[in-house]
Amino acid sequence: MSAELKRVKMRSNFYLLAAFCLLGCVQVHALVGEKRTILTSGEKVHTIRYQLGQSTVLYFGMKPETVICGNKNYFHIDKIKEGITIQAGSNFSTNLAVLSQGRRFLFYLTPASGAKPDTFVEVRWIPPQEAKRLLTSTAGSKQTVRDIKGNLKMRGLDVSLIRQITASNTKRTILEFEVKNSGKDLMKTARIQIELQKAGRPIPRQVALFELEELKPNASSKGRVIVTGSALKGSSITIKYQGITGTIQGVVY
Repeated sequence: MSAELKRVKMRSNFYLLAAFCLLGCVQVHALVGEKRTILTSGEKVHTIRYQLGQSTVLYFGMKPETVICGNKNYFHIDKIKEGITIQAGSNFSTNLAVLSQGRRFLFYLTPASGAKPDTFVEVRWIPPQEAKRLLTSTAGSKQTVRDIKGNLKMRGLDVSLIRQITASNTKRTILEFEVKNSGKDLMKTARIQIELQKAGRPIPRQVALFELEELKPNASSKGRVIVTGSALKGSSITIKYQGITGTIQGVVY
């Protein structure tokens, strides 16, 4: 073998080794998703965060009948026995609806953008009356109640925090708030996303519920964010509405 051929072969081996090292670094630093649970009565649109190169499973505990994706050109969706798998082909956001057994499940698919992506999401159906019960009752648990203050105004939406209720027997914390339609058009509360986060990442096992589905101008509705199994100290409240994101910090115990 000539000296020049040996040099070419050594360069090829070097670049191949560098490629493997780079690939290994990418894999080490890739964010790993977490399992979380969504409670829904079919009215609220729930955000699902995906990451390119990873699949997201939505598990319903029943066979999905109809799947409607707003932009199916960029998402590969397969039905499985009791759910669906989602594989994104590009960093686009879109709406997704799943219909089964007379129930509807509404989602908004969006890139994780640095947060942990969803890899397995258990979607649990709760009847509308059960959702109202969660809004109005914490009976049977020892409670710690603290009044909290925090306000945010954004594009026709005013959000005011009321109180924080910790039910120790159920390891559940409830954050009560009020939303007001300060705009001129009818407002759908399903389009309001209120979420508790730590270090920029959503706290697992949380659900936001509203007393009313629609708000006329100047009308208000109370709601709750219910978190199970996680301490809220140090968390912030993120509100998203009509493409705008606002944050309230330093008010949660």
